Amino acid sequence: MKERNRIFTLFKDLGQYKAYLRAIDNFDQLYIIQQGGRGVTRKQVIEKLESAIAKDAEAVFDAKKSIWLNMKIGSYKKLEDLAKTKELSTSTKYSSFQESIKVTF
Repeated sequence: MKERNRIFTLFKDLGQYKAYLRAIDNFDQLYIIQQGGRGVTRKQVIEKLESAIAKDAEAVFDAKKSIWLNMKIGSYKKLEDLAKTKELSTSTKYSSFQESIKVTF
């Protein structure tokens, strides 16, 4: 159960994630590595990040607008909508975002 609890606190504060965004030019340069196991899946990690982004979309978008604009996400409202509807984690259009999450077991 500790692993599951850890994932839920992993994206509570997106300060570190926003700092990573500021330092890169595209998602190919970003890898978030989360230890899996005990029922924690890559899908859950991505969905948790997506949920956190939905709550702080403006700051995440502003951290590196060019990354989101390159993905044809033109505003923080669009990013927020995509995150709330789970399209960011499910659509093949946003695979570069999804592929930035790695889970080890």
